[in-house]
Amino acid sequence: MTSDLRTFLDLPKSILRPLTLDEVAAIVDVDRKVVFRMIKEGNIPESVISSSKTTVIGSQPMLKPIACPIVQFQLTTGHQLGSQLHGRLVREIGNVAKGSSRQGVFEEGALRVDLIGVVTKTVSRMAALAGAEAAVIFNPEIRGGLPVMRGTRIGVYEAADLYKVEPIPYILENFPTLTEEHLEQASIYAKAHPLNKIAS
Repeated sequence: MTSDLRTFLDLPKSILRPLTLDEVAAIVDVDRKVVFRMIKEGNIPESVISSSKTTVIGSQPMLKPIACPIVQFQLTTGHQLGSQLHGRLVREIGNVAKGSSRQGVFEEGALRVDLIGVVTKTVSRMAALAGAEAAVIFNPEIRGGLPVMRGTRIGVYEAADLYKVEPIPYILENFPTLTEEHLEQASIYAKAHPLNKIAS
């Protein structure tokens, strides 16, 4: 099981930066309100909230990358644990994510928590967002600088909307410059960078 472990060491530096609530929500695949509520209720340690004043967008806090596996853990198991055990496992998530611990399966009595699974799943989604961000270009020569998928003239948000409502074979037949990977990248990118935030 540990041979499949992915850690922050496997990620490009472009994603190892302060993240918005929308980016964390896209990575963990939840609504941003869930992440915001976790912060308000103290389920995400204050140490995970980025302290740099340059990393606050409006009144929205920015989160350190370690917030992603912590939010995933909180959704799957953390909300069921007492505060002492919860704190201990959150610290261990940090160690697993950094690659300094491979003891990522915690067992106590009937309780079994797979921290490696939580970290690996989250790191995979972080890598997917980093790949999506790299696949999006802003070029004033292409559609007036709207974000498009690299190698196409198709807008990211258009591709993401199509992906929600149309079957993949239909999209690929009617938009031959798009690939299935483009559609997946557009989907996670659009969730992490909502259009209403771009326009304002």
